[in-house]
Amino acid sequence: METVSIERMTYGIDSLGHLNGKVVFVPYGAPGDKVKLRITEEKNDYLRGEIEEIIEKSPERRTSPCPNFPECGGCHWLHLQPEAQRREKEDALSFILKPLAPERAYPMEPLPMTGYRNKMELKVALDGNKITLGNYRYRSHDVVSMKGCIVQCRGNLEVYEALDAHMNQPAQRSLAENTKSIVLRTLAPQQHCAFYLNNPPTQEMLAAMQAFFDQTETLSRLEAHSEMGNHLTLVREKQPFNFMKRNWRISPNSFFQNNLEGAEAILHTLTSIYQSFQHKGKFIDLYCGCGTQTFLLEAFFEEAYGVECNISSYQDALAYQKTRTSSKTRFICRKAETIFNTPMTKGIIAALHLNPPRTGISQRVMRGLSGIKPRLITYLSCNPMTFRRDAKAIKQMGYKLESVYSFDLFPGTFHMETLSVFVRGL
Repeated sequence: METVSIERMTYGIDSLGHLNGKVVFVPYGAPGDKVKLRITEEKNDYLRGEIEEIIEKSPERRTSPCPNFPECGGCHWLHLQPEAQRREKEDALSFILKPLAPERAYPMEPLPMTGYRNKMELKVALDGNKITLGNYRYRSHDVVSMKGCIVQCRGNLEVYEALDAHMNQPAQRSLAENTKSIVLRTLAPQQHCAFYLNNPPTQEMLAAMQAFFDQTETLSRLEAHSEMGNHLTLVREKQPFNFMKRNWRISPNSFFQNNLEGAEAILHTLTSIYQSFQHKGKFIDLYCGCGTQTFLLEAFFEEAYGVECNISSYQDALAYQKTRTSSKTRFICRKAETIFNTPMTKGIIAALHLNPPRTGISQRVMRGLSGIKPRLITYLSCNPMTFRRDAKAIKQMGYKLESVYSFDLFPGTFHMETLSVFVRGL
């Protein structure tokens, strides 16, 4: 075994130290720890190790408040004090942003540490007579229970407990064997449950899901899907989900932020950015999801377009738009790559908002942006590494990175959300 002092966290699950002139990556270390390591991997320029013993405990280390950590792979940094988590994220972001030279980088906005996740994605594992619903263990496909999870909202946890009891009944064995995953989402008073099956359900399985829906009165919707399509949709009348003083329809498969308080902080910031901008011309919202951002910003512009390839999100945006007679946005269900050299991108593009997946912007979209060159680009990113790559390309088109806002949207993990503002030079 080797002795190593942990220096800092990486942008990831690992902490970092040095051993024999090489960087060593250590999961679940804390800056200030002195540890004995078992080296698990050796490369030319780095090592990987696992903690066998903590010789000196960092003051930034704590006992995890979650009973499932670190076995459950959902959270990464619950062994760190909240202030240390946020500081390490800010330090990582500062390092990532340094070559981009933003004019302003605002301090990270803290958000509640517990009960913030409104969506729960469950894997299903069978071990003899025991059915386990939960997350994959770190770097494995072993499923770990999520009972007592501290980051899921209360509504999800209550349905989880009921679902765990239901699936562990001997009569539901066939349903459990056929279930690949289950998704729960609570946007009170709306609450959805979706079963994703390996094969189309039998009548016995349909009856089992019907029974669960009947006995779980908080559920407003239950669905069952396989590769063959939708096999079951059960609906119970509930009041609509209200967010930022508006009623929304958010389906189980639609994109919507997992942290409501964080989403509200981002949207208020986004609105303040656009309020101070000159708005002549079109507004395009790429990867617009259910249109929450589009609807809040459309009033600032002469024309507005929302582009989303996820059919569920697109349909939710249209459903909401029917309740808003003043909405001027035209929503289009297609990939972002396909909008360039179409009538939508002709004329003056005043502003464009981007909220891509973790993989960032594709090269085809980047080439399209270089052709339309909107005056303002706002970029909401859940991955600062792909954002750095994309930001370099945007700057090369003649934009300056005016400001970067960051949000601690996922406490307990290394993830963060950034909102950046690019302005094209005259």
